[in-house]
Amino acid sequence: MEKRKVEEFAVILNQNARRVTRGLIRSAQEIAPRIALYTSRTREEAYQILQELMDRGVRRIISGGGDGTFCQLLSQARQYLEEQNARLQSMGRQAREEIARFSLPQFGILKLGTGNSLAPLLGIKGGLEPVRRLAEGEEFPTRRIHLLEAERQCFTFCGLGWDARILNDYLWLKNCCRRRLLSRLVQSLPGYLAAIFVRTIPAVLLARRRIETRIVNLGRRLFRILPGGTLEKVACPPGEIIYQGHCNITGAATTPYYGFGLTAFPYAMREPGLMQLRIVRAGVGELLAHAWPIWRGTYQSPGFLDYLAEDVDFRFSEEMPFQLGGDAAGTRKEIRVRVSQLTVDLLDFRTPLSRAGPAAAASGFGSSPPL
Repeated sequence: MEKRKVEEFAVILNQNARRVTRGLIRSAQEIAPRIALYTSRTREEAYQILQELMDRGVRRIISGGGDGTFCQLLSQARQYLEEQNARLQSMGRQAREEIARFSLPQFGILKLGTGNSLAPLLGIKGGLEPVRRLAEGEEFPTRRIHLLEAERQCFTFCGLGWDARILNDYLWLKNCCRRRLLSRLVQSLPGYLAAIFVRTIPAVLLARRRIETRIVNLGRRLFRILPGGTLEKVACPPGEIIYQGHCNITGAATTPYYGFGLTAFPYAMREPGLMQLRIVRAGVGELLAHAWPIWRGTYQSPGFLDYLAEDVDFRFSEEMPFQLGGDAAGTRKEIRVRVSQLTVDLLDFRTPLSRAGPAAAASGFGSSPPL
């Protein structure tokens, strides 16, 4: 088969991801004559690879890992664009006013992590199947996703409270079960469930103090999501309080899912340019009693408050566990989350457009339109 140009797409495998095994890397190397294959173990290595690919004009980059790997690459791509903007200014050229006018590469995602929140949205199967199909010349449409940003990081969802505590407890359990057989069992949905019942729920039930939350609107548009999904415009100018009181979980997202198909933010893609803000006041008993409709994203209750917002500031009476894009990120007492000016085009593997012939496969995909 004719060797494909490296400019078409490249694959970056995160060797720390759960399913990036020696066997998978060997399988990827068998496809390597038709693709540009890279592996990385650290953020620094991944950034060097990403910078090289973007400098060379590679228009499709395939992220091989979990949600954290993809969010890391997105944040590094943003950093690269900022550096390019600064370089243009230093050379005396007329720089872009906003980095959003630069063109990000298209991204594809492999289902190689633990949760893989974007897999249901984009029809991503396990393993290297998407790479094989791309290498064979299949074309796929893209889906444009709005990003969130906080603390100079880009991501599609974040959470504070019990959901982040569960993630921390899962990491604790995984660290305790290092034997090979137990490790494989723990690094899956049963591992998360075990962490919830063994560690998270007992800690929550024994907690003596309730954490108070204040969420302030900093954007221009704010909608309350009423039962049934109806939107109600809220008169809440920037600087005014959206919510103040007790909550157990709060977070924001521009995509619907957490890992394993959990529909944590069912209205996240309702309005382009807005994120879903969810405030969960419900207790352990209510969450356990209605676990299945909550999982499917159909549950409605006074204990769940939902908004669509542009820019919010979270403040808490004490440090709250925090997760960003499915990765544990310590604790926060205050954090601002907003919809980014950057969007990203993600390969949608649900329905291929066509199977390109050898000539088309060798011609390159061209550039995405500026964002």
